[in-house]
Amino acid sequence: MKRQWKLWLGLIISAAALVLALRGINDPRQVAAALAQAEYVYLVPATVGIFCFLFTRSVRWRLLLGPQVSVSRSFWVTNIGYLVSNVLPFRLGDPARAVVIARGGEISTAAAFSTVVVERVLDMLMVVALLAGVAPFVSGTGSAVSAGLIAGGAVLAALAVLLLLAFRPDWGRRATRCALGWIPRLDGERWAQAFDGLFDGLAPLRSGRRALALLAWSVVTWACVVAYYGAFLRAFLPQPPALAAPFLVCTVGLGMAIPSSPGAMGVFHAVARYGLTIPFGVPVDQAVTIAFAMHTFQYVLGCLLGLVGLWQESLSLSWVRDQATNA
Repeated sequence: MKRQWKLWLGLIISAAALVLALRGINDPRQVAAALAQAEYVYLVPATVGIFCFLFTRSVRWRLLLGPQVSVSRSFWVTNIGYLVSNVLPFRLGDPARAVVIARGGEISTAAAFSTVVVERVLDMLMVVALLAGVAPFVSGTGSAVSAGLIAGGAVLAALAVLLLLAFRPDWGRRATRCALGWIPRLDGERWAQAFDGLFDGLAPLRSGRRALALLAWSVVTWACVVAYYGAFLRAFLPQPPALAAPFLVCTVGLGMAIPSSPGAMGVFHAVARYGLTIPFGVPVDQAVTIAFAMHTFQYVLGCLLGLVGLWQESLSLSWVRDQATNA
């Protein structure tokens, strides 16, 4: 029942966001004209940018997983996660990555899941830092700054907790066992062992050298995202505003926290459209065209690479769905 409620909430929000994204488009020929006038040669550097993003993200994840997992396997499992998020509800992409990468036996599912959590915290830290550097130079960004401040506070709090648990895992284990002891009819020891795996996955944060490497790769990863957005904007805008790409990265990154249907349908389009029209004055028809073209491009590419990843791992989507749901 709870899952059905979440599913319907996401579908309703996506439908409403889609209506907002299309608001102001009275003649579909405007969108067709924008598509016809695009310079598709810029999709070549955009494709390079998104592949660089996926590669550097995989290198960063491998730093958390450890040398026993290859960069190649990290890459394909990362894309399986994007495929799952694109086509299945409940945002199962991250749990899916954890259960698939743990199949090799080099790392437990719990430890793998903790590395995914660290990744997400690092991603949000990069988005908030980028927003802090860009927003002062972009007009009409009050709501984005407010969202960034809230997200920044949450990110710093989460990072502090993760670092505390990384350096003092015994505190986390004692607190976990104490909390589990209050729950009746629960196999506390089994669950405590599962949480021990989560704490083990935070071990890389205890190394100053590895932590700096994680931050460095995070910067490179999000620089690739900015480059991808910049190339894509250039395909549709002869002279895109200089800060449009980094600001759009921030707004889309924050907007993805909003509940939505699989693939962030509607939400992505609305956030991208208004992230271009309000602060930069991009015409509505061009902004809507960019939003839909960008989402379609990365959605299709993500699904194709995810299917290759499933083939590499000799898995079916239904198996990954079942395992991620029960993780």
